[in-house]
Amino acid sequence: MPRQCFITGKKTRRVKTSVRSGSPKKRGGVGLKCTGVRKRTQKPNLQKKTLWLGGRAQRVWVSTKALRGLDPASLTAPSKTSRGR
Repeated sequence: MPRQCFITGKKTRRVKTSVRSGSPKKRGGVGLKCTGVRKRTQKPNLQKKTLWLGGRAQRVWVSTKALRGLDPASLTAPSKTSRGR
């Protein structure tokens, strides 16, 4: 199972960061020059949670943003009295 949010679909992203050198023009320099671009990953804040889907427990990855908006009833087991009556 991939590390991807079950609800929002958030997953690891590849981003670039730039390395700059030189003195800025504000301080009397000739300006900042880009001397390199690095790739790195940004990972979402995912938590492993047990959700009750269709009457069955299923462990899934859920982002914390989706977890805040989730119905609390889906995190607890359904009671025996409300199941068949």
